[in-house]
Amino acid sequence: MPQLLIVTLGPIQDFIAAARRCRDLWFGSWLLSELSKATARAMAEECGLDSLVFPGVSDWKQLEPPSPTSKPSSVANKIVVRVPDGKDPAAVARRGEAGMRQRLKSLRDEAFDCIRGERFLRSRAKQQVDELIEITWVSAPEDGPQGYAAAREAAESLLAARKNTRLWGPVPWGDTVPKSAIDGERESVLYEDVFDQVLAEKLTPDEVRKLYGVGPKERLCGVGLLKRHGKREGSRYAHRFLSTGHLAAWPIYERTRAVRDPELERVWKEYLAVLEQWGVPLKEQEIVQGDGWSHLALFERYDGSLLFENRLPELFEEVILDRERRQKAVQAARTALARVLEKIGVKTPLPYYAILVADGDRMGKAIERQTSFEKHRDLSRQLDLFAQSVRVIVETDHAGELIYAGGDDVLAFVPLHRAVACAGKLAEAFHKQLSGFPVEEKEGEKKVTPTLSAGIGISHFMDPMGGALKLARRAEARAKKKRNSLAVIVDKRSGPPVEVAGCWGHLDQRLNYYVDLHLNDQIPDGAAYELRELDRLVEWTEADLKSDSEDLKKKREGLENVVKKEAARILGRKQPQHGEVGGIDASVLDGLLQDIKALPVSAVADRLIVARLLAQA
Repeated sequence: MPQLLIVTLGPIQDFIAAARRCRDLWFGSWLLSELSKATARAMAEECGLDSLVFPGVSDWKQLEPPSPTSKPSSVANKIVVRVPDGKDPAAVARRGEAGMRQRLKSLRDEAFDCIRGERFLRSRAKQQVDELIEITWVSAPEDGPQGYAAAREAAESLLAARKNTRLWGPVPWGDTVPKSAIDGERESVLYEDVFDQVLAEKLTPDEVRKLYGVGPKERLCGVGLLKRHGKREGSRYAHRFLSTGHLAAWPIYERTRAVRDPELERVWKEYLAVLEQWGVPLKEQEIVQGDGWSHLALFERYDGSLLFENRLPELFEEVILDRERRQKAVQAARTALARVLEKIGVKTPLPYYAILVADGDRMGKAIERQTSFEKHRDLSRQLDLFAQSVRVIVETDHAGELIYAGGDDVLAFVPLHRAVACAGKLAEAFHKQLSGFPVEEKEGEKKVTPTLSAGIGISHFMDPMGGALKLARRAEARAKKKRNSLAVIVDKRSGPPVEVAGCWGHLDQRLNYYVDLHLNDQIPDGAAYELRELDRLVEWTEADLKSDSEDLKKKREGLENVVKKEAARILGRKQPQHGEVGGIDASVLDGLLQDIKALPVSAVADRLIVARLLAQA
């Protein structure tokens, strides 16, 4: 009889989250997808392509390594295959693991061959990479009246038990040396005398970066070096990926995209000439490969962090050791950059960027409802079609950069001013693709189509990448509390994070409306902050909020009514357009007052604050 085989690869989230640079995240996500793809391909070669349930592919090309002409695809770390009668599930799983190990070895060796320095423990780095991926598999026979459904349920139960009873063996490497700067788990594989030579000024930071791909104090393990030097086949990016500074500069790039201004092009080229004159290797600032693709007409192929004045000292620190000469170089570059920004019409670029994380709602129930192999595979293929559409939505329609799209999971960098619109389009596409697989919350209740919840984390481009990713995942978790929702968290460097959350069709529409108000200067920038300060007058303790005391409830309601009336008074006396208009337009004021009646004053204030940042972008 056939057997249902489930294979999982790990670790996943911890490995992806361990990132100091965008490139670490970009390559790490792709690497795990490639290893899952290799596993699935090897098992499909043994059992047949039609035996695959997850991933829901219909063409062998989707499981091949990417090339410049192929369509990029992602595969999740969980592979489900129906093993035909007569074949051994254990042998099929071992075939899948062998395919995965072979692909990992190929990518590992290619990456380590790029390291030009000799002070590198290659054999230990290989061991660390080889120990990276753990493969777990379980199988269950399709017997009894329930057949496939019973096998899937039994296999899932076995998988949970297997993960809870895993054994931890000793690692084959280890020494009393510094840990990796990315995750602090594995030992550094770079000789310490590399960093000693930097301190002794026998090696410059630029030389260390070229030799090993690390900063002057950045220790990395074998896995970290794989992320840093690995090559994504078929990618348009060359030796580096987009920096967080480049992501923050996206709105400026978009602003200059439509109109070719010869004067702006002139001052931009003058700025590049100043950088080159003072020793900055512009080749190292390129982000794309080849001559057939240019990121933008004006800025050609250079990293957007060049538009931020506060990055200039760090840029020259790597190439000019003499402090006095370095200060002169920074000043010359600042003057040239100021002329560029003046022509663009921006005094200081907005230093924030967005990470979008999305996940399907009710997918567990949707999978449980598919009681046959054919229906389960059909659901999987619909998820694969959605994942294929994600790249077009993110990169073509909203000028972002997709990091990962596998099944119902999405991770992407999106231009700040397009983040909400991009998340909305993803939710629409997911709902449409899954419309044929309705689920019910409880037995007897109305069936609903699975939905997509999205979180957007907005961080300063100089904050650690790991923290920015955690912020986006926190936003996603908040959105999934209600399901079919959007959550946005803005973490500015001053003050606590600002969080807003709400269902699709409401929060996104109100944010867009508030953005329009700010763009048309129909509401003063300071109004939101006054409302926020006002609401703090009635902050309650957790115990007070949970109390059943009638007196406390009445007191709370009374104070909240007073706050709402005071909020209406504050808005009523505001004068938009820098005081040139006597008051907020009547229709605008009425809409704001309706929001204040329906929501806590703090929620309205936070939405206005988030919308103001989006309007600035």
